[in-house]
Amino acid sequence: MATVPRRGRFQIHLSTAIVMMFVAGGLIWANVTKQPSRVTRWSELEKTDPMYLDAYGWPCVVKAIVIFETSDGELDWYPMPLGWSIAIDVAVALLILFAVWSVCEWLIRRRAARKGD
Repeated sequence: MATVPRRGRFQIHLSTAIVMMFVAGGLIWANVTKQPSRVTRWSELEKTDPMYLDAYGWPCVVKAIVIFETSDGELDWYPMPLGWSIAIDVAVALLILFAVWSVCEWLIRRRAARKGD
């Protein structure tokens, strides 16, 4: 009965690490760039209609600031409560990184099996 050698510590290939680094950079970029300003009605403001909304985060908005004009013509701002947005964004980012890792490592294993290594 042949024994299977025990796997060493967790390792990934250099090419996988490079691809994951680019994907992580894209995810960071998507989360820190300002989303397009939108004019929306926010019922919880109970103020005048907002002029625009600064929103950050992907796929969920993590930070949002509504800027509106008060009755005396001054500009005011209101930070929007966002709840579970950060947890959802982190979960999506980890899921994407795990999928990229799985695909890259599968392609490397498949190529090695074809070559007979």
